[in-house]
Amino acid sequence: MTDDASTPAADDTTSGAHRSVSDPAAPQPEPAARQPDPAAQRRRRRLTIAVIAGAAVVVLLVCGCLGAFAAGLGRFTRESDRERTAQARAESACRDLEKRLNRLLPPGATDSPGQRAAAIRDENAAVRPFLSDVERLRGWWDADPDDDERRGRGQYWQQLVDARSSYADALDRQVTNGEPAFFLAPRDALGRPVVDRLQHGPEECAASARRLAAPDL
Repeated sequence: MTDDASTPAADDTTSGAHRSVSDPAAPQPEPAARQPDPAAQRRRRRLTIAVIAGAAVVVLLVCGCLGAFAAGLGRFTRESDRERTAQARAESACRDLEKRLNRLLPPGATDSPGQRAAAIRDENAAVRPFLSDVERLRGWWDADPDDDERRGRGQYWQQLVDARSSYADALDRQVTNGEPAFFLAPRDALGRPVVDRLQHGPEECAASARRLAAPDL
């Protein structure tokens, strides 16, 4: 009887053990931690380094472009300022020239070739300070953009004064030996009258250029 009584208890114990193993509510053992993949870690490091390097290159390119733009803008501003300053000085020199000429007797108002020669030389003397101002304005007067020879406006003014001096010398010869004197208006390399060049600018010089180009009036 003892064996019969103990057998069901053992069965119950055994079946209970089976139930405890298969019971889903029972705590499960934690899985073992996975070891990191060295190859994946190296790829991540390389990717991170590449991203940082790319960002640094972009920043350097942007800074370089901004620096170049700022330098170009600065040069443009300085050149514009010099251009405005030179133009203002040229206009002032033209006004001063006109004032000096207006204080003189025009050659055409004289009574004799000798007096006309003297009046021409007086006007040329009034032009000399203007030519000195022109010589200092190289940034604006050196090259005429409308001139195929790229000659400066200052050279045209000097060419006009030289032609007037030659005319005054011819008038002196007329007084001495009666040789007729003629004024030969200067021309550029293409045969165009120099005075046309001088009237292009600045406007403040146009009247003086016309007067100097007509010493018989």
